[in-house]
Amino acid sequence: MFSRWGAFVYRHRRIVLAFALVVGVAAGSVAGRAASVLSAGGWLDPDSESAAVADRLADEFGAGRGALIALFQGEAGADARSPGFQAAITASLTDLADDPDVAGVIGYAETGDARFISEDGAAAYVVVDLEVTDEASVPLLERFEAQLREPGEGIELLLGGYAPLTRDSADQSEQDLVKAETVSLPIAAFVLILVFTSILAAGIPLLVAGLAIPTTLAFVYVVGQQVELSIYVQNVSTMLGLALAIDYSLFMVSRFREELRRGRSVGDAVEIAVATSGKAVTFSGIAVAIGLGGLLAFSAPALRSFGIGGILTVAASLFFALTFLPALLGMLGHRVNALSVAGIADRVRGLLRLPPREAAALAAESRWERVANAVMERPILVLGPTLALLFVAGAPFFGLRQGIPDAFTLPAGLESREAAVAIQERFEPGTTTPIVVLVDVPGDPADEASVRALAAYADELGAVDGIGRVESPFGGLLNPATGQPLTVDEMVALYAMPESAWPAPLAALWDRYVSGAAVRFDAISPLPASSPQGTAVVPLVRALDPGEGMTAQVGGFAATGHDFLESQSARIPVAVGTVILAMGAILFLLFGSVVLPLKAIVMTLLSISASFGALVWIFQEGNLSGPLGFTSPGFTIAGNPIIMFSVLFGLSMDYEVLLLSRVQEAWRRTGDNRASVAEGLARTAGVITGAAVIMVTVFAAFALAETITIKSIGVGMAIAVLVDATIVRVLLVPATMRLLGRWNWWAPGFLARFADRVGFSHVEDEPVIPTDEPPAGSGSGARAGERAVEPA
Repeated sequence: MFSRWGAFVYRHRRIVLAFALVVGVAAGSVAGRAASVLSAGGWLDPDSESAAVADRLADEFGAGRGALIALFQGEAGADARSPGFQAAITASLTDLADDPDVAGVIGYAETGDARFISEDGAAAYVVVDLEVTDEASVPLLERFEAQLREPGEGIELLLGGYAPLTRDSADQSEQDLVKAETVSLPIAAFVLILVFTSILAAGIPLLVAGLAIPTTLAFVYVVGQQVELSIYVQNVSTMLGLALAIDYSLFMVSRFREELRRGRSVGDAVEIAVATSGKAVTFSGIAVAIGLGGLLAFSAPALRSFGIGGILTVAASLFFALTFLPALLGMLGHRVNALSVAGIADRVRGLLRLPPREAAALAAESRWERVANAVMERPILVLGPTLALLFVAGAPFFGLRQGIPDAFTLPAGLESREAAVAIQERFEPGTTTPIVVLVDVPGDPADEASVRALAAYADELGAVDGIGRVESPFGGLLNPATGQPLTVDEMVALYAMPESAWPAPLAALWDRYVSGAAVRFDAISPLPASSPQGTAVVPLVRALDPGEGMTAQVGGFAATGHDFLESQSARIPVAVGTVILAMGAILFLLFGSVVLPLKAIVMTLLSISASFGALVWIFQEGNLSGPLGFTSPGFTIAGNPIIMFSVLFGLSMDYEVLLLSRVQEAWRRTGDNRASVAEGLARTAGVITGAAVIMVTVFAAFALAETITIKSIGVGMAIAVLVDATIVRVLLVPATMRLLGRWNWWAPGFLARFADRVGFSHVEDEPVIPTDEPPAGSGSGARAGERAVEPA
């Protein structure tokens, strides 16, 4: 199938090339709009209890629409309660308050509530309620900002909330992209020139990446108009697009040039390159897509969006690798080696008294072959310490604590982050992110039985560890005559009065917290709502019984984070299990063995576990925070481990497929397991090393990102690829394949026959040497009817 496709592309290379270019150029015209449809949210599980509370707050309490937070900071010693300070706030917000999309302004001047005043008394914040949702407020932000007036000398205005956070996240994301590309592309180009010793050949993978990435972002723009996608999708898509497009092109260009050196015609070289490396690339892409597809099992849009963006990236990379690339190679032919730097390299080698390039290449292959043979000479001696090292590296992962990303994950200096930090540090903690409890009462909330039950519930809620105080019409009310908290009997007597006789503050409180038979309680927690400590309060609140006949639902930012983590934990086994099974099936169809897929899965899990340990050790515990330029939030960003797992599980198969394909070619030709492993490693080590260097460079470049979410993903994946391409491929794979011997290629008879009929197992055009009988009832990973085992 792949051979026929290669022949087709070569015959119609001009048409295929033109079509691919048209697609790439058309996609590039809309790629720049991708950020406009992305969201800074997406951590709400739509099926969770917190999501139900958010819907009810919107429908029953009118509190589900968007809001802005305007923070006014005076100089040291300023009095934010003073009439002059409050008048400056009113004047600053006058035009904004008259905007048709603004529902109202709530602050100290409107309520007299001390929550709006900082603990040092020098700052105040105001909540600007909107008539539109948070998402709908993002494109309106510039208009809102234009209506704000300067508050006057000595007062600084900072604007926070969802819309400013989204805008700042998008801007920072694009800056991080530019920084990463500026660093990674020159290094990738340098590595490619070293690998190919030809400027033209080195430029081809970069050209493929230059087409694949804009095409991916164009897909993101289209899909983002239909479903919610995270703002970080463009970072991950670019990161993956650079790595995959360059890697896939590197493999195919290397094989094409190898076939030309063997004396093949250009058409045959294209056909063989597509039939071998093209097939390996396709299966690698399918593996990556399967890994990323595991993220679609999650309900939260933020996680699903990484899966969608990643799959789109794989699709674009494969499209150009299987159309544009072979068509271009067919048109270039032997000119693919143009603009060679081999002469320069040879002169430098002569000056340094190094062997000629061809001899050096053969020597490099010989060195890798010697390494493989040395490992296989003492496989257990290599395997034991290597496994111990990986286990130690992965050990910190057992201390994993996850938290929801918020404004604090953005770099210092951004206005939305500074506003969030100031409100968290200068004001009573938790007032802007309360745990919201909705209690449904069977009767009238104002009747005696309900008042007593609700007051008792308010007391229990306030006594929960991690709750500072509770705001509601049934707790914390003060007797205006004595200034002391109302007793339950006084509360019953107060609510027995006609509503028109209630004190004005109580009536206002009732209007805000009671809707029909539903009563709202705001539990103020001093713990950061996004932290593991903050989300841990939620199950304690949910464990409370509101009373006979009453039901309670818990929501708010902390509950959203808790529900996200619970949903993630519940779905991880399904996602991971599906990915592992699908990956095993793909590798079985490719190699005709049930042993190799199991080995590959175990090796991949080991390399991923090492990167997970590094993720916790660096970003959760704060080690290397100085050199990497970040402040640890004290937890791992929720979702990052499963995102990394999904990406890395697929990427690791990239090298596995390439290496084992060449091992299988040698095995079919010789039937000698040890010699086949050594030859496969020697033939692919240079390409895998070059590809790994490029991929590590691309991922590590994102360590320069200012947002800790992307920085941690980039560092973690760079470590995983480095471990996979070195420790796993060079040490663990040869050692385990030597120990397994003839069992590497084993499959039960009926499965072996099925794999042979499917025809994906790689076939080399040289004869196979029959050898001894494999284990009873087994297949061999060879053609049907052949026998291939390791000679004694």
